Amino acid sequence: YEQAIRLAPDDVNLYVPLTRLLVLKGRPDEAVDWGEKGVDVAPESAPAWAVLGLAYDWVGRVPEAIEACLRAVELDPAYAEAYAYLAEAYTDDGRVEKGLEAAQKALELAPRSVDAHRAYGYVLEHLGNWSGAIEAYQKALEVHPYLVHIYLDIGRNYLALADTASALQAFQRAVELDPKRPDALDQLGWTYFAIQDYELAQSYLEQAIEADPNYAPAYGHLATTYWVRRNYESAIPNFEKAIDLAYQAARRKAYGFSITVESAQEPLLYPSPDVALEGELVWGNEQRTRLAATLEPSTFLEGKERAGGRLSLDVVSGRYILSAHGLLALPADQVYVGWFHGLERLDGTSFSTGPLPLATDGSVEFEGTAEPVRGPRIEHFYTLGLCYFYMARCEWAYPLFDAALQIDPQEPNALEGIRLCQEAEGTPVPTPTP
Repeated sequence: YEQAIRLAPDDVNLYVPLTRLLVLKGRPDEAVDWGEKGVDVAPESAPAWAVLGLAYDWVGRVPEAIEACLRAVELDPAYAEAYAYLAEAYTDDGRVEKGLEAAQKALELAPRSVDAHRAYGYVLEHLGNWSGAIEAYQKALEVHPYLVHIYLDIGRNYLALADTASALQAFQRAVELDPKRPDALDQLGWTYFAIQDYELAQSYLEQAIEADPNYAPAYGHLATTYWVRRNYESAIPNFEKAIDLAYQAARRKAYGFSITVESAQEPLLYPSPDVALEGELVWGNEQRTRLAATLEPSTFLEGKERAGGRLSLDVVSGRYILSAHGLLALPADQVYVGWFHGLERLDGTSFSTGPLPLATDGSVEFEGTAEPVRGPRIEHFYTLGLCYFYMARCEWAYPLFDAALQIDPQEPNALEGIRLCQEAEGTPVPTPTP
């Protein structure tokens, strides 16, 4: 498709299938880029808007996904895939009933659409109707029997029904169809882990990592196979890699940056509406390791055309560099704060730079690290902490327990880990009052 687009860059019919294929191959970031190019080429194309909505949904930009799908419906009310992708986005937004309506509409318009059946299954899955979801996914396979992602969907629902044997069959079929697909290998390995076949689980999980050395779930699962066998030395680097890759994946979802005016006395939880500068984050290099935004004046600096700035974020290391100019002086009780849109702290609040140092000439030069951010699984934090406890390294365990408690202040494993470390160090452990 990419070669064809080079020959015919104005043919939207090439952008649509390429975007969809990238999504289903597990490359949604690239899908967003191609989807946006497709909309630029054909802004009145319902398929282009619909598949862009699908891509947005898979990178977590759910409100934009819904908006794009609704635009597709507006352009062509009879385009079934627009309703199918809308159903998935509504479901991810927690509006499952609206998702069900959209999925049913998609099936009504195109009873033989693979995407319509998949969307219907996805909605049923989120309603807890796993048997119904499996039936819907199987109908999708009747139309197209070689879709790996559908077998993964089926296997996931069999696991929800505690039918491990059928789940294994589904995942094995997915691996047969695409032996180098990391998520298929990972799911197969993790299912073998569930039946305590740790050696076979380890084999498939290692194959998943070999297929994609940046596939975070496989590292976490592999680490867990070592953890249950008390091989803490091998578990530790794999948990650390899983956490680091999850941080990277979270940073890749950042889509904008803004500088707002905030109260110096209030906690910095969410950005205020007083926006001074803002800009969209886009890829700054071909390797997709750096996001960059050109910052332009917004409501608070309306009329100040000379104000502006630049933000660069290294998604691998998390380091960012901010440069701004033309900012107005503020009262002593106010500060400028930078916000990464699409990034959250571990506790779910918006990720910010904290108060920015404003020079007398209205400029800001600031560097920081976008970490920790919400993304890694909570069990990876506390289990890695427990690994360090058993290795007599509580000084490394405490920050991990703390990270888990930022996600869930009542996480019992993290609290127990702290108690164990305090007990091992001879620190008095508070006894609960009756």
